[in-house]
Amino acid sequence: MGFWHTGYMEFHEPEGTDWVYVSTPVRFNCQLCNKYFSSMDELGRHRFENHKFSRPLMFVRGIELGATPLQVTRPLTSTDIQTDRVTVATVNGDVTALTELPRILSDATNDRVTVVLANEGASATFELLIRIAREDHLAGVEAAFHKMARSRSLSIRAIESFIADCEAFGTAGLYCDGLCHYLYGILAKERAQDSALTFDEYSTRFSLAADELQTYERSLAQVVRALISFNFNHFEDAHNQAPVGRLQHAAVLFSGLLEGFPWQYEYEQRESELNLLTDLLTDHTTLRILRWTELGANELVNCIGDLRGQLTRNIPGYDKFKIQMLVAEALAFQGDTVAARRAAREFMSNQRTQAWAEALVARLPQTEP
Repeated sequence: MGFWHTGYMEFHEPEGTDWVYVSTPVRFNCQLCNKYFSSMDELGRHRFENHKFSRPLMFVRGIELGATPLQVTRPLTSTDIQTDRVTVATVNGDVTALTELPRILSDATNDRVTVVLANEGASATFELLIRIAREDHLAGVEAAFHKMARSRSLSIRAIESFIADCEAFGTAGLYCDGLCHYLYGILAKERAQDSALTFDEYSTRFSLAADELQTYERSLAQVVRALISFNFNHFEDAHNQAPVGRLQHAAVLFSGLLEGFPWQYEYEQRESELNLLTDLLTDHTTLRILRWTELGANELVNCIGDLRGQLTRNIPGYDKFKIQMLVAEALAFQGDTVAARRAAREFMSNQRTQAWAEALVARLPQTEP
């Protein structure tokens, strides 16, 4: 990059009492070829046209790093780290041989690491937040969570007790934080009286939980991530992460509807520890939606009143989206062609829902009564 070359102000004191001021013009220097330019724009054009360099790249487990710090919660191996277009590297300010970089990063267990990679004309800075939790600490957090869940009562006091139980498992602090963000989000979404969070803050808490739990390959973290994806209507992600059961079935159903497939309500109830855990972790509105997706056509028709009643409540737009789809499907099953077509047409202009709306209208009788 160029730098300011301002020279200095030269004052000469000739004979007499007059001051003479001589200025040096501002010049912009190209540090790569030592040419000078009269403006920053000229220097920029010169650099772009004559000194094109590619930014160094860094990958961890196939993920390209960018400006956002990468959270690492599982031990790294030397083969997990790759770089490209790099000639010089520093780690936390220390110059490091490129061959040593993978080993240094894989040896770190609890550190914030700043890696600067450079080549002949470009550099890039990457940050890794390495928090490798001990297995017994992860298990301890999960045991504390199950202890709280057995009470079947979520409150600020219950979360505070959970946090206190996790204090002994320091290396798994990030895991505990992610779970707490989700639980606080549930309280906000359900407008719990003992929560100081506003209703609108639930989505922020859910997002924080998803970010902090994204790299934990644990069943509990996986269920929470699946529920968050379903809440945000990311049905494919929810399907890929959810255990076999009610949540996965609902995610597959909504994904299918959005692709234009008909209602698929065949659902085999499976009792398992993960499904029981999913129910415990699900907020009230989402749990009702999951149960509606298990119904056959006739049963869903009987729920039209309840579905419409939910739409009059102050619930998140994500939930209204799902319920509006359920209402339209129920009206179609009921044979209310006019109302079903009207409900579907509201989604016609949305690229995401167009296939579903067109498929639903196509299933309706073409002649309105």
